[in-house]
Amino acid sequence: MTQFEHIIQITSIKDPRVSEARELTSASGRARQGKCLLEGVESIQWAIETRLPIEYIFYKKGQPHDTLHTQLSERAIPCYATTEGILKKISDTSYLVPYIGVARVPAELPEAVPMGDFVVVLDNVQDHGNIGTIIRTASAFGIRDIALTNTNLDIYYKKIVSASRGRSFEVRLKRFRTGAEAVTALKRQGYQVVATSPYAKDVQSLVPLQAKPVALVVGNETSGIAADIVSNADIVVQIPMSGQIESLNVGVATGISLYELKFRMILTMLINYIRANLGREVNVTGILIQQAFDAQIRQSSDLNGQQVILLMMLICDHVMSLEEISREIAVTDEERSTLLRPLFDKGYIKIAHDDQHSIVPTEAVERTIAQLWSIVERAEQAVLAGFSDDERAQFTTYLKRIQENCQHIIDC
Repeated sequence: MTQFEHIIQITSIKDPRVSEARELTSASGRARQGKCLLEGVESIQWAIETRLPIEYIFYKKGQPHDTLHTQLSERAIPCYATTEGILKKISDTSYLVPYIGVARVPAELPEAVPMGDFVVVLDNVQDHGNIGTIIRTASAFGIRDIALTNTNLDIYYKKIVSASRGRSFEVRLKRFRTGAEAVTALKRQGYQVVATSPYAKDVQSLVPLQAKPVALVVGNETSGIAADIVSNADIVVQIPMSGQIESLNVGVATGISLYELKFRMILTMLINYIRANLGREVNVTGILIQQAFDAQIRQSSDLNGQQVILLMMLICDHVMSLEEISREIAVTDEERSTLLRPLFDKGYIKIAHDDQHSIVPTEAVERTIAQLWSIVERAEQAVLAGFSDDERAQFTTYLKRIQENCQHIIDC
């Protein structure tokens, strides 16, 4: 039985859930409660898509079972049947909205919390349609960080939600009291501040960007960007246009700026990103550790570091399948064959008696590893020179966590 087959009805306008929902028609009520109204099927669907926490739903009594009913039931979201009159009171409209939800919105980011590598700053932008369009366009470029210089702007106002197609539900919002405060804070956090102005000398598509995160400031529909922002911005740019056109709608202009600046920022930062990329750093570190082990072990043995590590693992596990070897040593099948061939030739390993796809150590390998152990230990100490015991333990813990996260991704 679904929750809709056992209907829970609300019949009183004084019901506390109705009272709470009615408060959410005002910006002050939304700010006070940290919640917003989801008015209509589309709005509820957008909330589901963006994983906004939906607390409960009101729907018109007698509403036929549909796809939305199923989605809400699967997510165990409480749903209450009520009258048309109560629904109109909740939405504060003269027309019927058959589904209305209450959802908790994300908290605004404190100033100290860092934002992403591209931030859109709305400097006193007023039109709700423009604001929603900017949020939606930013989302299309993978940008969720929005900063405001207007302390009263509410991005959960229904017209903004509608124009953004629900993308306002996933915004990471930071609010500043003034434009000057926003520029100062963003610069302190390492952003290059790019302001747009029709009077700028530099053309947007040609201006050089640094290999730093970008904060793009767009301004009021009438007055543009505040003078204190323009004077303190790192770069002020214009979008070149035909002589017959004086200016673009701020939503359209922002879309053009996002397209050009986002991809130019990526190209500018690409080399630094590659150099700092986690996978590359781990790979380089792994290669260097392997080379350091090789250098130490080659002084006393004809084995290399990777072969010694494999033999040590084999002594511990007694038997390993070929698949396990490839996974544990991180080698391809061809590399595994190259790695194992000398070990077979020297009599250190042999095929398992009961499994042709597994290998076991010989007695000879135990003596060899025992003789090499002091060298391996010395090499490990040299690699971790300068690390305290606590740092070594933390480092091992971090590596295991990374391995577990990677395995989770692979398994999914």
